[in-house]
Amino acid sequence: MLTFILLSAVAAASAEPVKIGDIETLHHAVSGELWALDDKTLQVKNFVYDGAGPDAFFWVGSEGSPASTDESKTAILAHPFKGVHYTYRDDSAPVLTAASNEQVTLILPEHMKVSDLKWFSVWCRKFTVDFGNILFDGSAIQPSDSLPAPLAPVDNHVDEAAAEPEPESEAEPEPESGYDHGSNSVAEPESEPSTKGEPEPEPAGSSALASSLLSLLATLVLSKAL
Repeated sequence: MLTFILLSAVAAASAEPVKIGDIETLHHAVSGELWALDDKTLQVKNFVYDGAGPDAFFWVGSEGSPASTDESKTAILAHPFKGVHYTYRDDSAPVLTAASNEQVTLILPEHMKVSDLKWFSVWCRKFTVDFGNILFDGSAIQPSDSLPAPLAPVDNHVDEAAAEPEPESEAEPEPESGYDHGSNSVAEPESEPSTKGEPEPEPAGSSALASSLLSLLATLVLSKAL
């Protein structure tokens, strides 16, 4: 139901108005242009009325004329409209006040359409006087009520975020010479210096023994000579 109401409101807002005609001035300076906005809505542009009538209102009918009609085929179009429709004998219907080039929007009751109407009047019920009217054949009026072009469907597609490039792994720095980076390798012992080509050292004490033997030999030689 809510969808239907919304579509109807859109249709009314987008309809192409059709001018029905100009109101004929009869009394109290009544004048204006009558337009059909759609099959349920009338509009009076540049409405003028001096406000002197004691019981005046907008009145429409689908039969006869304002001066000769079946009251059951008529309706008072309240202004300002507050969601309530009135029959001809309803004393609670609001009375028109003075207007100068006003734009007035009028809503028809459920049982009536613009295409049903035969006349429109600014009427004084108390004195049964027509202040101004327009006679017309509503069936010839076809205000556009086509809906606007449908809106493009909502794109619910969400673009996936582009994958962020993986950070390049930083190359591990080469270990500096002589710096232990925690490797488990066991350091090899330093090799002993090579002695190749060098004379082997004499055993300790050999020089002293040779000196002793030479001294003993020299003593023996001297003793025999004596």
